Amino acid sequence: MTRSSIKEKYLIFRVKQNKDAEAYGQLYDFYVSRIYRFVYFKVRTKEEAEDITSEVFLKTWEYINNTNRKIDNLNALFYRVARNSVIDHYRSKQKEANIFEEEQLESIKEKRDFAKEAEIKVDVENVQKHLLKLKEIYREVIILKYIEQFSVNEIAEILGKSKGNVRVLVHRALTALKEIAGD
Repeated sequence: MTRSSIKEKYLIFRVKQNKDAEAYGQLYDFYVSRIYRFVYFKVRTKEEAEDITSEVFLKTWEYINNTNRKIDNLNALFYRVARNSVIDHYRSKQKEANIFEEEQLESIKEKRDFAKEAEIKVDVENVQKHLLKLKEIYREVIILKYIEQFSVNEIAEILGKSKGNVRVLVHRALTALKEIAGD
């Protein structure tokens, strides 16, 4: 067990036992930029990424304080909550989209693309453009493996899949990404 995981377990204990906001603040400081980056690559706008990231930390706080389960891997918990929050975000957006007409959606998309181009460097845009062409699960494993630099074991825990399945997904995702980048 590493020193950081011992400290993490101690902070989780303090949060669970005393609802210690200061201890949770330390966990927040450690994870916030990583979770934000993960969410940002999935939603593509700064505002949505910030909102979802806040939601992730609130949901995780509530989970830690309201569950009797032992939390063995806080890292996996944060990413699982983040992943589910992004899925929920897209589900709610899909419901909203049914209300708007197609022209209104195009107008919103154009405004969003303009704001994005002003904020993001060209290299990140190119990577993101290629990632968006991938199937959702392929995009997810590429982000977790190469941007977040998680091991196959960690990705398997986050996605709830077997290690072998994750290895196959990474291989297929890389193959698909190479094909896309080659056009």
